[in-house]
Amino acid sequence: MLSVDQTFAVDSAAVDPAALENSISRATQALLGYRQTDGHWVFELEADSTIPSEYVLLRHYLGEPIDLELEAKIANYLRRTQGDHGGWPLVQDGAFDMSASVKSYFALKMIGDSVDAPHMVRAREAIRSRGGAANSNVFTRFFAGSLRVW
Repeated sequence: MLSVDQTFAVDSAAVDPAALENSISRATQALLGYRQTDGHWVFELEADSTIPSEYVLLRHYLGEPIDLELEAKIANYLRRTQGDHGGWPLVQDGAFDMSASVKSYFALKMIGDSVDAPHMVRAREAIRSRGGAANSNVFTRFFAGSLRVW
């Protein structure tokens, strides 16, 4: 294991131990600046689009009462996180992910977004251009199939 006092190579470039120590110190101080007076940290908990999408799909699957206010917020979130590629990534501004895109598309559809809305057309085209929903993971195919959203 390397110590901070050693110089090591990253992509064939030497790292200055003093610069590394300075970076670690600044990062530590920045993180400590977020600490609450009793010692804990509070950050917004975020997930990729699959979690809110699965929540919507599950509630519909279970036939639970629809919370229109919550679904409107989830729909806004899903529309806002749609990537420039037309689908949804697993990380912010990330690459297209087939399963996240299929779940997000169908969640928006179940919430009531028109399939003719521009964001839905872009999503559908992005999914189809990459081989379609059949290329999503098995969990997504099973879940969507059980909801009969195909």
